[in-house]
Amino acid sequence: MNAVFEQLLIEFEIKPTAVILIDLMRFHLKSVSRMNEFANRMLYEDSPFSLIVKMWKEDVNAHSYTDKFTFVHDYYRDKKAAFEKLFQEPAHDWKMERFTCDDPERIYNTYVEQGKYSSMTKIALFA
Repeated sequence: MNAVFEQLLIEFEIKPTAVILIDLMRFHLKSVSRMNEFANRMLYEDSPFSLIVKMWKEDVNAHSYTDKFTFVHDYYRDKKAAFEKLFQEPAHDWKMERFTCDDPERIYNTYVEQGKYSSMTKIALFA
């Protein structure tokens, strides 16, 4: 699968210095079928970044939490996995450390207030 991913980077001329884009691609393109979908959809896109943002929004709509109770439950079981499911982005340690609040209800409420397409770092500022 890494070879397929590397081929995508070459085919769409994504430079190794585009670390944010590559990080998002690694998170959202975890299967060969998802990589193929990305390659096929790139025919109709201006840039790989604009497509990965569209795919991120689709993933938020399809896979993010829709209720606070489930998020709170998952947060206490595995905080990193809960953050990744809520925000549909990698929950790196440096992002998790930005949260001064350790109250999952407050975090979820802030997420709802700020909008479902908010980034993890944005919610960390307001929670």
